[in-house]
Amino acid sequence: MEMKLKKCSSKTNYIGKEAYLIMRLWLRYFLLPVLCREWAKTAEAQKIDVGVIMDQQSLLGKVSNCTMTMALEDFYGPDGPGFKYQTRLVFHGRDSNKSIKGAASAAFDLMNGSKVQAIIGPQTSEQADFLAYMAQEAHIPIISFSAVSSSLPPFEVKFFVRMAQNDSTQALPIAELVQAFGWREVVIIHDDSDSGIVLIPYLTDAFQEIDVKVRRRLVLASTKSSINKTLHKITKQKRTRVFIVHLPFSLSKRFFMNIHKAGMMEKDYVWIITSELTNRLCYMDSSIFNTMQGVLGVQTFVPESERLDDFKVRWKRRFRRQFTDTEILDLDAYSLWAYDTVWFLAKAAEKTSFQFNENFNSPNSQNLMGLDVSPNGANYLKSISTTELQGLTGDIQLVGGQLQSTDFQIVNVLGNGGRSIGYWTPYAGLSRSRSSKDLEKNNSANADDLDGIIWPGGSTTAPKGWVFGRKLKIGVPVKTGFSEFMKVDIDPNDNKTVARGFCAEVFEKVMSIDYLHYPVLLEYIEFDNGHAGEPGYYDELIYQVHLKKYDAVVGDITITANRSIYVDFTVPYAESGVSMIVPIQHDITKSLWWFTKPFKWHVWLTTFVLFGAKGFLVWLFERENNEEFQGPWQKQLGTTFYFSFSLFHFSHREKVESNPARVVVVVWTFIVFLLMTSYTANLTAMLTVEKVQPSITDIDSLIRNGDYVGYQSASFLLEHLKDLGFSEEKLKPYATVDEYAEALSRGSSNNGVSAIIEEIPYIKVFLRKYFHKYDIAGPTFQSRGFGFVFPRGFDMVPDVSKAILNLSSSKDMFDIENKWFGAGSRSLEDSLETPVTENKLPLKTFLGLSIITSGIAMLAVVAFLSGPYWKRCVIGTKSSHRNGGDRDNSSNGGKETDSARPDDESPGAEAVPTGDAGRPTIIEQQALSPTTKHESVLQWEFSWMTPRWRQPDLSQFFFFRSR
Repeated sequence: MEMKLKKCSSKTNYIGKEAYLIMRLWLRYFLLPVLCREWAKTAEAQKIDVGVIMDQQSLLGKVSNCTMTMALEDFYGPDGPGFKYQTRLVFHGRDSNKSIKGAASAAFDLMNGSKVQAIIGPQTSEQADFLAYMAQEAHIPIISFSAVSSSLPPFEVKFFVRMAQNDSTQALPIAELVQAFGWREVVIIHDDSDSGIVLIPYLTDAFQEIDVKVRRRLVLASTKSSINKTLHKITKQKRTRVFIVHLPFSLSKRFFMNIHKAGMMEKDYVWIITSELTNRLCYMDSSIFNTMQGVLGVQTFVPESERLDDFKVRWKRRFRRQFTDTEILDLDAYSLWAYDTVWFLAKAAEKTSFQFNENFNSPNSQNLMGLDVSPNGANYLKSISTTELQGLTGDIQLVGGQLQSTDFQIVNVLGNGGRSIGYWTPYAGLSRSRSSKDLEKNNSANADDLDGIIWPGGSTTAPKGWVFGRKLKIGVPVKTGFSEFMKVDIDPNDNKTVARGFCAEVFEKVMSIDYLHYPVLLEYIEFDNGHAGEPGYYDELIYQVHLKKYDAVVGDITITANRSIYVDFTVPYAESGVSMIVPIQHDITKSLWWFTKPFKWHVWLTTFVLFGAKGFLVWLFERENNEEFQGPWQKQLGTTFYFSFSLFHFSHREKVESNPARVVVVVWTFIVFLLMTSYTANLTAMLTVEKVQPSITDIDSLIRNGDYVGYQSASFLLEHLKDLGFSEEKLKPYATVDEYAEALSRGSSNNGVSAIIEEIPYIKVFLRKYFHKYDIAGPTFQSRGFGFVFPRGFDMVPDVSKAILNLSSSKDMFDIENKWFGAGSRSLEDSLETPVTENKLPLKTFLGLSIITSGIAMLAVVAFLSGPYWKRCVIGTKSSHRNGGDRDNSSNGGKETDSARPDDESPGAEAVPTGDAGRPTIIEQQALSPTTKHESVLQWEFSWMTPRWRQPDLSQFFFFRSR
């Protein structure tokens, strides 16, 4: 056994030695020569000097320097895309010392001393503003991955390139985040730097587009006293609790620590931070995170990829070895942009043809700032502008010298980091995920599009965005009538104003914790300006809200367009409309002409005219051939009218012989049938169903007759009635239900009114008491109903409107209506939905039938009058055929044929009558002369027009004569 093991071991050693020898030979004679050739090429590559200006001691400076070094290694390494490039970037680092002066000094040294072709940096927007103009003079591109301020216009500083997300692009996602939760007011807190100020106009415009008010702007300096003053101003914000914080990283840490100590990171507060801070959350330690729990923020979105994950792992190992005393949770967007900037410049350098000569150092090539003008800057900038790259942060492309990046991630600060709760894109708005389903939807701003949020104080309920630390002052009107809606009393115990009635109870129910979901204290104040009940009183009360004397107004206030100019209304809590109250006219049979009520007088007049016309047409068609329509003119007139009107009950006895007359009679009989049916149905309804009728059914008749009309005093209806065409002298104001009834009972002729024009809710109250004497009539004009009044832009209006909608569909509203209007209020409202209007049938009801019968009658007249013409045609045709037959007989020796000879002797033969002159008539000639098929057809076609082939005497058609 031992011998076998020794043999195996020796054999294994032998194989290992062979593999080792082969490996050495492969490395020596194959790999090393290849590497040497490539290293030789690298040594021969053209060096492109690039300056780097950063705040070397800042966290961003340390992290970005590490990522840029790794970017050079990855790009020009054996596995990198630039391994075989003919150009190599060489970095020259400088420290800006956290100042504009230091950054400018470093840039001057790099431009004139190191002769760099481009500069990466600087770190802040303030530094970039100054260096951009230096780059413009020296024609050297400056590429910054962290100067996001939008204060630099690209068309003025063409040599400044922003390889970062423009600061202004976050204004829309912040605004839509505010809109999603229905917050109506915000407070913006920013520092006094240029980068802090530049974003504010973009935020303000975005908020204005969604009707969100910027309540206040607080400018914060870096000093401790400034922070304390800002905290004091924030505590004075007794209403608004939504704060937008746009501060630099170093100042934000101190600010939130003081906010937390002041107790303003509790429930009901909302804090939203901009990307300036959200992108650097990874630099914060746990002590800072503890002061920011529940904060929301918008963060630059960086798509995940395996390449990015691999890079983060390598970066962490390297950074921990290089900076052992610094702990960074993750890479931020700025550090990733630094990596992509190196690759971007390296690719652009390979496409650029650089020229180096002694003119670059000559004094003639310098400008007024003493900077050397680079001969390669313009070409290098052109290559940078046209370069595209698939970087760690996604697709990179410059448009107008700026990176096109507009997508954001919504984060919620929780624990030791930011938890993603949603995303924002320009085309889809807020979305829960980046799935195709969420990104293909229309732009929306809805809280449901976000994941669950932990708010300050650990609450999971979205704050309403404001609180009240005082009572709401509620103005109420003084009313002398219709106390069911509003009545104001004084409590003798504490001398406080107490509001009662339907409007007050609905308001108190809406403002209760059951519907508004947060407590609100109310204080009623009676508005008594000495003009209660006069025109304009309600408008003056509403205007007090605009003057901020009252926080709201409660009462029977109708929503109108003019009033909405100064105040905001809630949704209507009582639907309304404007209609008319008139006295009832009982039982139509009391009228002498009650039987004419089913039709309007136009119908009656038209019916009688048509009766006469149809009788005339029948007489016209029948007079020549029908003995019943012949004789003395008195007889013809009586027969004609009797025949026409007897069709009412279908009792006519005259026989109609001509076809045109029969057509007219048939059609007219159908019309008479419809008239009788309509008359009977309408009269039956009047006598059985509608025992009462309003005395007036049309507002226009009131205007035409000059009748007096009443309305409720202090109501908006005065101007409304003027717009309808009423004269102000004909309008009388009244205040109570009893005054309405008394004025209607008197009428216009006795110092009263013919009608009361009022809103539907008041009509319901009036008819509950006087339903047996008065009724609603005429059309109902729509109005917007009763609403509660608040100042324009008031935060509570959406919440109160929502509470009104919930109350309207609940049993509580039903109970309130029953309490103040009685149990029959609902059924009364249903009855008012169909007001009584005039029910007489107008002429247009029978317009179609009239057109049909008139058209048929005209066709019959045309056919009758054209009869003689067709007779002459037939007679002429027969004569020509008869003459041709005579010539045939003469050719046969004058002998008659059997077919032409009269068969008088045949059995059953009848005697042929002769005409008045002893000559055979036309019909006799037809019987005696041979007929052809053509003659028979003509005779059949035109025989329906008149029963005999006798030409009528047209001179006798339009007067009566004896026969």
